[in-house]
Amino acid sequence: MSKKNIYMIQPNYLYGNSAHLPYAAATVAAYAFSDPLISKNYKLKKIQFLREEPDFCARMAEDPFLVGFSAYMWNFEYNLVLAEWFKKHHPNCTIVFGGHQVTPDGNLLKKHPFIDIWVQGEGEEPFKNILLSKLGLLTLESVNNISFRDNEGGVFSTPTEFYSDCDYPSPYLEGYFDSFFEDYPHLSFELMLETNRGCAYNCSYCDWGNLSSKIRKFPLERVYGELDWAAKHKLEFAGCADANFGILPRDEEIIDYLINLRKTTGYPQKFQASYAKNNSERIFRIGKKLNDNKMNKGVTLAFQTLSPLAAQNVRRTNISMDHYSSLLLMYNEAKIPTYTELILGLPGETFESFAQGLNQLIKAGQHHSIYVHNCELLPGSVMGSKEYIEKFEIGASRIPLNLPHMAAPSDTEIPEFSYIVTKTYTMSHDMWIKTNLLSNVVQCFHHMNLLQFFSIYLFNEKNIDYIDFYKALLDFIENNPTTVCGSVFLDIKKQLEGILQDRGSLLFYDNNFGDISWPYEEYAFLRIVRELDKFYKDIIPFLHTFEIDQDIFEDLMTYQSKIIKTPIPGDFSFELKYNLNDYFSAVFRGLEAKLMHEPNLVEITDDRSQSDWADYARYIVWYGRKDSKNIHIDNAKVRKI
Repeated sequence: MSKKNIYMIQPNYLYGNSAHLPYAAATVAAYAFSDPLISKNYKLKKIQFLREEPDFCARMAEDPFLVGFSAYMWNFEYNLVLAEWFKKHHPNCTIVFGGHQVTPDGNLLKKHPFIDIWVQGEGEEPFKNILLSKLGLLTLESVNNISFRDNEGGVFSTPTEFYSDCDYPSPYLEGYFDSFFEDYPHLSFELMLETNRGCAYNCSYCDWGNLSSKIRKFPLERVYGELDWAAKHKLEFAGCADANFGILPRDEEIIDYLINLRKTTGYPQKFQASYAKNNSERIFRIGKKLNDNKMNKGVTLAFQTLSPLAAQNVRRTNISMDHYSSLLLMYNEAKIPTYTELILGLPGETFESFAQGLNQLIKAGQHHSIYVHNCELLPGSVMGSKEYIEKFEIGASRIPLNLPHMAAPSDTEIPEFSYIVTKTYTMSHDMWIKTNLLSNVVQCFHHMNLLQFFSIYLFNEKNIDYIDFYKALLDFIENNPTTVCGSVFLDIKKQLEGILQDRGSLLFYDNNFGDISWPYEEYAFLRIVRELDKFYKDIIPFLHTFEIDQDIFEDLMTYQSKIIKTPIPGDFSFELKYNLNDYFSAVFRGLEAKLMHEPNLVEITDDRSQSDWADYARYIVWYGRKDSKNIHIDNAKVRKI
């Protein structure tokens, strides 16, 4: 008896020649095929991870019995097209959809008649049982967490089940990816590591919060084995899929194993994770170990919102600001990069509450990096439910999928989309635009340093709140559209207005900076640096409104303009009357900063190899942003004169 052919589909985009291994689809398959009855009756023909031409892909499939699609926002539209082609060329095959883009109900089965079964939540158990049902060993009605059409064409949904274990076989260790290295020699692959599953929190905007799942641990021998596998295949990057890495004591042991592996084999070279929300000294130790071994991709100190009302509405619990400040002090003193994330558009947030949240973070010492994300309306989240949307008067706009640093899609590419919140009961469309503009002003001019040193001086010496400085800057920008910064932020405002009409994007493309996309704040920085001298000339009238003594103003302007890296490398020096480099270095480390009249020579050693705009944009702005590589402060030496 011939085996029935199974195809698994989890396409993703390439970053240059770098590809994510299709971990989710392979994990589901590995668990199913660990069952002797399934391995006896079925054959896994292919795990597809590239966005191949759909018609050709479906036609070339060999007698597919069942095709399983792992659906995310970055492949959902492509998967729909491919699934329809599979059904057209192979009308008797069963089409199964699962993944994070699958809604908790089966209503989309009515819209897409070519989909046969809809799997909600985790896929291992339902997928295995679907295959067993096709052998007549179970009824489809007895398989939990799925929806399908009944005999009358209606949608039947089975009961929801939550899982207490996750001792699933590893697709890496079972050999599911071993052939990839020979079949795709032109690609480099990235490991996706899962050490545990589940989340201790119930945030409404996240689909983990709708699963009511406790944290379940994968066996350590599996985790270590997967890291060994990555080292054996010389994978440079390991990304961790855990919702809260560092929340368990054993996570530090995993990092120790990873670092020892890097020392003995050279791989993996970088590690990135979403760290536990209630950041602890354990996570500090993890970050320090990674940083000391040059494996760190930055430690997240996430808040998402500092508005008590918004936090209540989305069931978010944050650490205290005192604890946050003490954590920042530890990280800054150890020179470990951190970044803080906020979500714009949560119900309960207003322009003023969001502004004050930014202000609190900077005052607490976050001068390094803040990332502001527009709230995504995820179909599997509590926020994505009809009841929640109606309760909080949520309005959403469809935008092209927000994938920064990707090449522009071709005309033949199947576009992907996401939905971002652009209105709530506390934030109008106009307020959403204004809040976005302010957040990009703060990210560009403070955390990408273009006016950071003026704002720090004014806060420390003139008691001018950071956010008051940046609100005033936004007013200046909007009232002076012919200046360098006014021009670029006018373009950003037009994009935001376009989003409200479902025709805008959160990204810019500019061939001057390579063939990839840029988020607003990075694009604004690049545009301004291209005309840096003119920008600082344009901004003088704004800075003069703060009545800074002339000699200090001149020093600040010299230091501020010289400390920003440009694409032209080379050593240089400049004279100052005040100890500005020591002053700002102390601020960054959370130490007492004393401004003193102390004539000095600042000598910059700059041995970079980047010398054109595309390389500068990639290595300094994209790769270097989390490490503040766009300023010279770490390679500046001061000599008294």
